[in-house]
Amino acid sequence: MATGIAPPEDEPYHAGTRRLLEEAYLGASDPRGGSGFRGDAGRWERARRPIASAVDRDGTFLDVGCANGLLMESLVQWCGRSGRTIEPYGLDLIPSLARLARGRLPRWADRIYAGNVMGWEPPFRFDFVRTELEYVPSDRRPELVERLLGDYLAPGGRLILCSYNSSRPHQPGAEPVGEALRAWGYGVAGESEGIDTNGAVITHVAWTDAPHT
Repeated sequence: MATGIAPPEDEPYHAGTRRLLEEAYLGASDPRGGSGFRGDAGRWERARRPIASAVDRDGTFLDVGCANGLLMESLVQWCGRSGRTIEPYGLDLIPSLARLARGRLPRWADRIYAGNVMGWEPPFRFDFVRTELEYVPSDRRPELVERLLGDYLAPGGRLILCSYNSSRPHQPGAEPVGEALRAWGYGVAGESEGIDTNGAVITHVAWTDAPHT
């Protein structure tokens, strides 16, 4: 059962994540690089817009691992084009990245938090939560899913899992996250992919819904 406590034994994993990401993200020359992405605006949209496919109604949206907030900003625009209004929030493990996001997006500064997803307590429950499994050690991934469904999402809310291809230095490929959800006994409400111009899959997205009660 998820406890809401980030165990001390996980700290080396998170310290490694901070070392890999902080300098690269803060030193990036464009907003996409500051969100851990390599490529121009067109490739960014091809890779990340499939996430908006999971948004089927208006609601609050928490981006776990928000980095500089570019995905929050982009999803508001993409969902808006489909007639959906989301209220974006962000959480990042690295305080300096959360500060960067607040500086980039001052209108949402009070919605951007720093904390470990396994220990942070959300101020309320969200309609949508997006995350990646890599934010915890591999043996803690089922617990991450359980915690987000049970403690972060409103009844009937939607958990959106993503995996990206070579967007981060320590992640070589896009994992089919729908398969992981099924292996852990969760129903998959939908899936989408981001396809690059060469036909390569650069993003896998899968979503599952929290119980209504």
